[in-house]
Amino acid sequence: MTAPGRDLRLMQQQAGELDAQLAAARHTARSADPLVSAIVTGQGKLVDLRIDDRALRGAHAQKLGVGIVDAIRNARNEALASSLPQLNALFGKQPPPPPATGPAPQRQAAAPEPAHYPPELDDDQSFEELDFLTDEPEPGGGHW
Repeated sequence: MTAPGRDLRLMQQQAGELDAQLAAARHTARSADPLVSAIVTGQGKLVDLRIDDRALRGAHAQKLGVGIVDAIRNARNEALASSLPQLNALFGKQPPPPPATGPAPQRQAAAPEPAHYPPELDDDQSFEELDFLTDEPEPGGGHW
């Protein structure tokens, strides 16, 4: 039987090695319009971003931000998909089951809760006579 401290040191060593591997790994992905490409590490850190000149000269240059976010998200998703089995193996976790294929089962929507409105104020109440700095509210959460 191994000592808990030894197991912990071994796991820390393996985690350090995996972290170094992830830092060295590169994952490239493009935006949906293929004018932007991003490269991230296995840790998801952005290391390169390339924008095609057509994206800057096109009629839809205002959509460039969407393309940048799309490319980075796609690259990070690839990095995650690549590193998840290694992380699960290191920490002894089973990977999540794949999503079910086919149509999702129909769920009946829950009825919305009725709205809760505060009690109506007495329109005849005069606030001129109240000193809000010294008067205490009525017990039970009533009005001033």
